Amino acid sequence: MDYSAEERALVWLDSFPLDAGEKRRMLRETGSAVRLVRSFADFREETIKSAGECVYNSMLASLSDGGEYFRGLLSVLDGEKVAAVTRASALYPEALKKFADSPPVLYARGNLSLLRERLFAVVGSRRTPPAALKAGERVAEKLSAAFCILTGTADGGDSAAICGALNGSGRAVCVLAGGFGSLPRTNAGLLDRVTERGLLLSAHTFDVPVRPFSYAERNKLLARLGEGVLVIGAGEKSGALQTAEFALREGKPVFAFPYFPGTQSGAGCNALIKKGAHLTENSVDISGHFGINLSEGRNAVPLTEQESAVLEALRGLGEAHVSELSERTGIPVFRLWNALSSLEAKGLAVRLGGNRFAAV
Repeated sequence: MDYSAEERALVWLDSFPLDAGEKRRMLRETGSAVRLVRSFADFREETIKSAGECVYNSMLASLSDGGEYFRGLLSVLDGEKVAAVTRASALYPEALKKFADSPPVLYARGNLSLLRERLFAVVGSRRTPPAALKAGERVAEKLSAAFCILTGTADGGDSAAICGALNGSGRAVCVLAGGFGSLPRTNAGLLDRVTERGLLLSAHTFDVPVRPFSYAERNKLLARLGEGVLVIGAGEKSGALQTAEFALREGKPVFAFPYFPGTQSGAGCNALIKKGAHLTENSVDISGHFGINLSEGRNAVPLTEQESAVLEALRGLGEAHVSELSERTGIPVFRLWNALSSLEAKGLAVRLGGNRFAAV
């Protein structure tokens, strides 16, 4: 990938462990990254105060080594198949340009053209119940026809959003909490699939680890990049809630799945709905808000008489033990298993464990 002089200067600046506010101040005072490079020696006192004399000396030395330092940076990026998208790049998201504290450089692996498309965030906690995960996956799949699905990289709600997008249009954009050197190993296979059709995105240089405050920065980025946010599962304290709160502050629409009262894994979703988030049951609840016509196709799967009765009972109960379903439908337990297995295969029911099931 070819970089302009301004882009190269931004990548150079971002590679050093300077405080983000200090980097912005330097750029503001000089007017551009190229002019900062040319007058960097003038910032000796401020740089030493902010990051130490060692960092200042390293930065100064890198500007007089015949380009060796920068070639090393590009070598790492190229070796990892990562591109640097700077604020001076045509691909830098418009949604971030209006914020002075947006990252000067985004690091991306995959389909860079997705940065120009409409994005919608789908998030959820690691403890999101199986039924909500299935529903979230279905919503993400449907919405991926109109939006790139934007999410994180964790198990649970994030993974459901990724799977849904990959099952649909394949347009998934996953934002990392650290640099590419800190990719979560537990989701490595799924994230590899994202790079084939979608995009992995980070606001950090390659070696930056995930730190306690990294998730808040990532959640703010999700909220700013997306046109809206769907929360499919969140307890009272959850990063998914934080993403929604950031979106609300920016005046963006927030959507949430409703949960039965007292369900801890959905307490955050119910709280969001009380604050004005849109109660959401399917993709049409979201697409309709944006004036987009999507069909859920609920009646596309043929059902037997017993399957219809079991599905209706599950929808009425929310979730139920096999014995409860037998009592509600009048179908013997030994026959219920066949109907439940068939509904699972058709994507209309999910097994919760302990012989309990829920409708999707």
